[in-house]
Amino acid sequence: MIDQKDFRRVLGAFTTGVTIVTTRAGDKIHGLTANAFCSVSLSPPLVLVCVNKDAQSHDLIVQGKCFAVNILNVDQQHIAERFAQEALSGAARFDTLETRAAVTGAPVLGESLGWVDCKLTASHDGGDHTIFVGEVVALSDGDAKVSPLLYFRGEYRILENSDFPAR
Repeated sequence: MIDQKDFRRVLGAFTTGVTIVTTRAGDKIHGLTANAFCSVSLSPPLVLVCVNKDAQSHDLIVQGKCFAVNILNVDQQHIAERFAQEALSGAARFDTLETRAAVTGAPVLGESLGWVDCKLTASHDGGDHTIFVGEVVALSDGDAKVSPLLYFRGEYRILENSDFPAR
């Protein structure tokens, strides 16, 4: 049996970007901080996000059949922290933020590194999470000169010397 603390510690060594996954179901909007996001296919354009089944956004993604993934930049750590708080929910998480509705109606955040707007095409059981697959119906990129917000070993991180690509 794998110890959950060991599992989290080892997988925490994998650096990820930080995203805000948003959704709309009727007049309800919600969002959560997530780092379990990746591209799946170019043709058709598909991405996936993994969402805890207990998260408030989970059922709204199922009901609304859509989600948007907002890729955060280094100056948006406060947004990641806000959307990770259980005390704030629904529209309160979006207060004071610049947002607009994407094609699906899911909110997208201003000043993010980029976003993809998706219609839900499949859901798969993933233990305590659901793996949501979405077809990208709209997307946009932000300022290419701004660094991404990263997550490594349980902490937010930034790139050093980000002007220099890996060799």
